[in-house]
Amino acid sequence: MLSILLFFFLTKPYTAYLNEISKGIHYLAQGDFKHRVQILSNDEFSDIAQSINLASEKLEEAILRGDFSESSKDQLVVNLAHDLRTPLTSVLGYLDLIMKDESLNKEQVRHYLTIAFTKSQRLERLIDELFEITKMNYGMLPIEKKPIDLSELLIQLKEELYPVFEQNDLIARMNMTSPLSIMGDGELLARVFENLLINANRYGYEGQYVDINGFIDAEEVVIQVINYGDIIPPDELPHIFDMLYTGDKARTHQENSTGLGLFIAKNIVEQHNGTITAESDLIRMIFAVRLPMEDSQEVKNLREI
Repeated sequence: MLSILLFFFLTKPYTAYLNEISKGIHYLAQGDFKHRVQILSNDEFSDIAQSINLASEKLEEAILRGDFSESSKDQLVVNLAHDLRTPLTSVLGYLDLIMKDESLNKEQVRHYLTIAFTKSQRLERLIDELFEITKMNYGMLPIEKKPIDLSELLIQLKEELYPVFEQNDLIARMNMTSPLSIMGDGELLARVFENLLINANRYGYEGQYVDINGFIDAEEVVIQVINYGDIIPPDELPHIFDMLYTGDKARTHQENSTGLGLFIAKNIVEQHNGTITAESDLIRMIFAVRLPMEDSQEVKNLREI
């Protein structure tokens, strides 16, 4: 790897390659998903080029496949181009730094290339989630509602995430009424609660516990996920479920986060005729999901429609 980078520095052919990658980024940011970056080497440069090409291919294939209606295609391109611009600009910034700063040594070039590659990988996750959101907005996300006991679902998630909590020396505590029966899509709701639990683990490292409470309130099943220590400031709480809200500490603090998890969670909960809220005090952060009970009047009315 070092010999390849040394070769780049001695002969400067990497400048043309970086320009080619930059061109691909600009095309993608403008909503042109047909352009492909020509892959000229087998190193970090080619890794970045492949990530950009993969992003373009996924976008183009989804449109050609007819995943979205004719009326929504133009808006899809506009939305995706807008939301992809930030990570693409970040990748471009590091590549531009490498091209313009000739004082960088081999290790610095490698360091910046690694960062650019990591950020380019984030595009794939972001695109997948943006597609999911678009399908939600246009009513194209299939939801298969069946009787579910949320207490069983959460017990299973707690067991699956045990190694994750253990890494942060956290203990997941459960206080759960059973059964907590609802009508819902188990796979989609698992994503909601997994997202909340991973957030609690990620930002609750200053505390010792993550609490998972489940109970019945009137005709609703209520699930609370609570972490202690690192909280979201009160002035940000009204916005944390907004799409790509940049002030949201729970979604911008980590490189692996796309910034869409809570937005998607809110959409899924609302498609189950439920609500999701967040509140904080001096020592803890509480997310609460409310869903109609299986035998609630609301569910009965929906069945009659």
